[in-house]
Amino acid sequence: MATIHWINDGAGYEGWLSAHPHGFMANLNNPPGGHYFRIHRATHNLPDRSKPNSVNPRTGRRYSKVTAETIAELIAWAKLNLPALNELGEPNYCQTCAPRG
Repeated sequence: MATIHWINDGAGYEGWLSAHPHGFMANLNNPPGGHYFRIHRATHNLPDRSKPNSVNPRTGRRYSKVTAETIAELIAWAKLNLPALNELGEPNYCQTCAPRG
């Protein structure tokens, strides 16, 4: 399965999470290309830091999401699409949902 970058598609993103409970997602800042890329388990219910009453609050405004079945797919996507992130080395993993191991 390929990675999907969710921008302004909250319904699609939420549907993917429901259909792939063993998958992974990464939260990244908008516009893409910054230094923020944190990997989470698909089952981690992230707090919504944007305007909850806005259209697509979880995949619009400040953040977008990237989903994949494996962490390796997320890292490969980041290496191709986020050159500024590559300078930081190892990806940032959520401490709460512990997606590594």
